[in-house]
Amino acid sequence: MNADAHLPAARTKAELTMIRRVFLAFLIFGLTACGGDGTGPESVIGMYILQTIDGDPLPWVLFQIGDDKIEVTAGSVTLNEDRTCSDSITLRSTVSEEVTTDTATDVCTYTTNSQAITLSYPADNTVSSGSIIGSALTITDDGIIFIFRK
Repeated sequence: MNADAHLPAARTKAELTMIRRVFLAFLIFGLTACGGDGTGPESVIGMYILQTIDGDPLPWVLFQIGDDKIEVTAGSVTLNEDRTCSDSITLRSTVSEEVTTDTATDVCTYTTNSQAITLSYPADNTVSSGSIIGSALTITDDGIIFIFRK
């Protein structure tokens, strides 16, 4: 589904791009850390679930004008052993009292260096970076802090 159909195109597209960048950063975090009792990159492999945005639980209001809004209701980043990854974000749009839910996904590859991770998205040639501590991926994008947990 196209979330752009539910909000003014310029604002919606910019907000969705920002969220996508944040999820990419989260993927990067997951690949760089030696989480839990692991000793290498394999310890970061797995699915990370979005827990908070700027310290607030989900749903999180991404954009709002009056009663119309877009909320982040869920998100995840999956890091695979072969250095491929994927991310997913679910948005709930409320426009003129009509509520729709859309989930966007993307694929990427990742590299790690100590506690740093870099996610590369071939579809639009973008890159995101981050770090990981234990089972927590923390990504900061445009001053917004996203926390994912394995």
